[in-house]
Amino acid sequence: MNTFRVGIIGTGFGAKVHAPIMKFHDGFEVVAISSVSRGNVDEVRKVSLIENVYTDWKQMLEQEKLDLVVVASAVHLHKEMVDAVYKKGVHILCEKPMALHKDETEQMISLKNEVGKLGFINHEFRFLPARTKIKEIVDSGSLGEIMHIRYECSFANYTALLSKSRGWLGQAETGGGMLGAIGSHMIDTLQWWGNSTFKEVFANLPIHVPTYTNEDGIVEHRTADDAFQVIGSLTNGATVTLELLSSARQTANTWRLEIFGQGGTLFMLDDNQVLLSTGDSKLEEVALTQEIIAPQKTPAIAARYYNGYNRMLDALHETLDKGVKHPYLADFENGHTTQKVLDAIRLSAKEGRKVEVQ
Repeated sequence: MNTFRVGIIGTGFGAKVHAPIMKFHDGFEVVAISSVSRGNVDEVRKVSLIENVYTDWKQMLEQEKLDLVVVASAVHLHKEMVDAVYKKGVHILCEKPMALHKDETEQMISLKNEVGKLGFINHEFRFLPARTKIKEIVDSGSLGEIMHIRYECSFANYTALLSKSRGWLGQAETGGGMLGAIGSHMIDTLQWWGNSTFKEVFANLPIHVPTYTNEDGIVEHRTADDAFQVIGSLTNGATVTLELLSSARQTANTWRLEIFGQGGTLFMLDDNQVLLSTGDSKLEEVALTQEIIAPQKTPAIAARYYNGYNRMLDALHETLDKGVKHPYLADFENGHTTQKVLDAIRLSAKEGRKVEVQ
């Protein structure tokens, strides 16, 4: 098996999830990881399981021979980093959302095409067995023409929002907010499942917990959404409702998806159960591919993502090795399509009107 040399920019999600899972994949060798804000090097080594730690990502690009760079920084830094990586002639796996707005994503794609390298978005949730099964069912046509999709997510994070800083995730100007963090996943998979794109949206982006005060009395004022509600439609004619709440005290299901077609109905609960009805039959559970268990030494946070992320790495390795994109991988073009929906949702919430997706 060919092994691809990887450098990672970002010591948050990059160190906690990307690095450990890649370390246990035979097709990738993480040769270096770099912080963005010059964090604690010893702590990064401990969390990421990677010894070679830089405090300057530009220096890492200059000194290391890399085949792939993972860009896992705050969103407002993505474009600058992607530009620098492509100018070094290296493939990219970029965290979602791809950028701050569609003008940036267009420029990122243009440079990708200019240098002739590949660009992917880390939508590892596509590879969860429940989500791939939904893709199979929708593509089979057993649901018939899709009339409506209801997609909901809720997190019991009220106490955490009151007691912890959100950092850049709480600030709109740095690309924070749950619309980008989780809504981008929902939009991407919804468009992927349906082989369609959003046509128009009408949205609300509330901030239910707008401040956090630390033990020294310093107040963090949050400008980025911690929830969203979206009503919309797709180009294939289906209507859609998307909803996320991150400030619940308790929740029965984190994820809930309902797809209503003229030929059948599909439910998904918590990304681990799929129920299907064809015609007017009762909903019955559909068998899923067995979960992949993380190696014993995988840190707990990375282990939670292992089932989908490791499968995504298999597809990424196959793509890099053969030069033909795996059909389930999200690329920069998918990221751009999702970005246009995010931009439209933000404009709709700001102006209080229905917005067509450009």
